[in-house]
Amino acid sequence: MHKPDVKRISPRLTLLGLGLALLLSFAAGCKPKAAETPAAPGAPGTPAGTAASTGQPAPPPVPSVPSHAPASPGATPALPGEAPAAPGAAADNAPISPDKLPAVVAKVNGQAIKKNDLLEGGQVVQMRFAQMGQQLAPSAKFYRQVLNELIAITLLQQDAKAQGVTASPQEVQQAVAARKGAFPSEDAYKQALKKAGITEETLRQQASDQLAVQKYVQTRIAPGVNVSDQAAREFYDKNKDKMQVPERLHLRLILVSVKPTAPAADKAKARQKAEEALKKLQAGGDFAKLAAEYSDDPGSKSRGGELGWISKGQTPPTFEAAAFALQKPNDLSGVVESPYGFQIIQLLEKQAPTTVPFDQVKERIVQGLKGQEVQKLVQARAEQLRAKGKVEIYL
Repeated sequence: MHKPDVKRISPRLTLLGLGLALLLSFAAGCKPKAAETPAAPGAPGTPAGTAASTGQPAPPPVPSVPSHAPASPGATPALPGEAPAAPGAAADNAPISPDKLPAVVAKVNGQAIKKNDLLEGGQVVQMRFAQMGQQLAPSAKFYRQVLNELIAITLLQQDAKAQGVTASPQEVQQAVAARKGAFPSEDAYKQALKKAGITEETLRQQASDQLAVQKYVQTRIAPGVNVSDQAAREFYDKNKDKMQVPERLHLRLILVSVKPTAPAADKAKARQKAEEALKKLQAGGDFAKLAAEYSDDPGSKSRGGELGWISKGQTPPTFEAAAFALQKPNDLSGVVESPYGFQIIQLLEKQAPTTVPFDQVKERIVQGLKGQEVQKLVQARAEQLRAKGKVEIYL
């Protein structure tokens, strides 16, 4: 189990995470679920997926509805009352040491945003871009971008409070309990609080603020957003190239496992065992019974070798080449060597490439488009609040 990082307990970081979700990619409850990817064939100990256990095709993958991506740190908007930075300004783009940042980087209607808040926010943004393969070196421009988001979050939080939008004690308790449950023990949780320099009461207050903003968006902004069936259909028609389900194969497998680094004698013994099983199959032997007898893959041998559905790009190259060379139901491959050992593949069904029908993706498209519109309104509201409020920048 991954050990929870102390930053997961930080109240401002938690609020920042909410803010980035709202301001940069608001899609909570709206974003289409990612399609499940079948496990690599023959991976010892791999649990069976739904497709494999039922013998039915897995749900087709559904393209996600484009959402507003985080603004590039190189395209930071000018702050109110500040002239846009000249393109390529060296000082603005040069890495900046945290020591150079003031203790309080901004005030929003008198509420301070501290340096630690900004540094934690910068770490979140860096991690997000790192997941997209981009490494960021924090600069003055980078920190202003993050600060803009923190200011927007704070303004929304203040507006929620002004409008009487609050979280119930039960909701706060559930949120704190969920955060606490991420730690392996009570002691680890308390140590994380101590390291973050906060108390559980502070954590409760910040959780309350976070939930209030969520409610604020859900009750004050989101209800006014509607997406018509026509808009969903137009999106579908314009993005049919992204609505494709690739060719898929429904397979059975027998694996005789051996490590790639095993001695040549062990490999030869494993291959001989696989060839023995193949000869019995070619002579009309029952695949399920032979899988139970010969296969070393615990994830499929108990189901008669049932592997489920695969698409190209999901399995080792040698396995993929052999599997997609099969043409008719019940066709058998030869003995195929892979990183897991020696395998025999049987084709049960082949599904040609198809386009996902509109009716199957309509609701997800509607929800995704709705998320986009809510995001725009959240951003617009934050800008309105900023224009009316008093925002002081010290960065």
